[in-house]
Amino acid sequence: MEYFNYAYDHGHIQFSQYIYRIGTYHYNWHPEIEILVVLQGAVEVCHDSEYTNLGVNDIIMLPPQCGHATLALEPDTIAMVLHLHPTMLAQYEAVFRQSTFFLATDTATRDLPIYVALREQLGCLILALATMERDKSSRDNLGKGQARCNPSNALIDRPNLRIEHLFLQVLETLTTILLPHTHEPQGNPVALQQEATFEKMITYIDKHYKEAIALGDIATIGGYTESYASQFFKRQLVISFKTYVLRMRLREAAVQLVNTKQQVVDIANQCGFSDVKAFNTAFRKHFHTTPSEYRRIATQVERQTMMDNWKEYIAVDDETIGQRLQAYVADVATLKGDQVQEQSVSLATVQQIKSQLEDALTTLAKACPLDKM
Repeated sequence: MEYFNYAYDHGHIQFSQYIYRIGTYHYNWHPEIEILVVLQGAVEVCHDSEYTNLGVNDIIMLPPQCGHATLALEPDTIAMVLHLHPTMLAQYEAVFRQSTFFLATDTATRDLPIYVALREQLGCLILALATMERDKSSRDNLGKGQARCNPSNALIDRPNLRIEHLFLQVLETLTTILLPHTHEPQGNPVALQQEATFEKMITYIDKHYKEAIALGDIATIGGYTESYASQFFKRQLVISFKTYVLRMRLREAAVQLVNTKQQVVDIANQCGFSDVKAFNTAFRKHFHTTPSEYRRIATQVERQTMMDNWKEYIAVDDETIGQRLQAYVADVATLKGDQVQEQSVSLATVQQIKSQLEDALTTLAKACPLDKM
């Protein structure tokens, strides 16, 4: 089975794009710009000491080296992501070499033409990548009708005019959107050192969250007092150390609820909860449902997915996601049709005014002949 997970690398164009099911909580830190589009469900994004809630069709744009985490607010939440290095924009707009930015849509802005166009372009781009990879599999005669089963992203290093054309369209749209929102970062060497230290702290938690982990352990890694480590953690990620550990445990529990048949009490114990009551209380608070109900709803969905490095990638054959991507293309076609209709109406108005002016001139000419003037 083939999955929506691709990397394109040819000449001066490099980017990766994928579609995945968002888990309960995971911290991300990378040098690429991230563009995330919610295809299904709802997401809470924690970033730069702020929270942003996103619904279906919302887009969030995160700058490089922006520590962020995503939390699915509904079961079966799915997003499309594009990663590109800032040099991709900087080679066309030098301002992106020094500037940073942040942008997210909401109910008031998500359906503006520029964002409708961006969703269509991203949808067309990932569909083109899927087509190219599928054609390659057919040519190579790998499995005869069975595409790759490895979820690791398919590296496309052959030039393709269609894909590069679509990607450059995305770049143009992103530049138009982001330029008004860029600003000079306030970073300094001390801040960068603190960011590196924080990444070490996060890495330790990610490896040991199932165990009895204390703030003192994290403070030691950072070389801080517990009080400073607590303040530093909350400043970097908005949430407290305890909340972060809790969400990591909830993430693992949600994965096990859907992908195993273990008893809820066993999952609670394996994920680091003191008892099943504490697990049920925390789960209901964050997901507004019980673990058993979450499992029931999630297992009703045909899971055409594959786990890799904590990401659950969506299969290219997933009908629901395929329909969503095609809807983006249709939305732009409708938008263009409306624009053409508006232009036609405007042209008709101009013609009408022109005709009225000509009639008025004719009437004036009859009333005041030139030879009488």
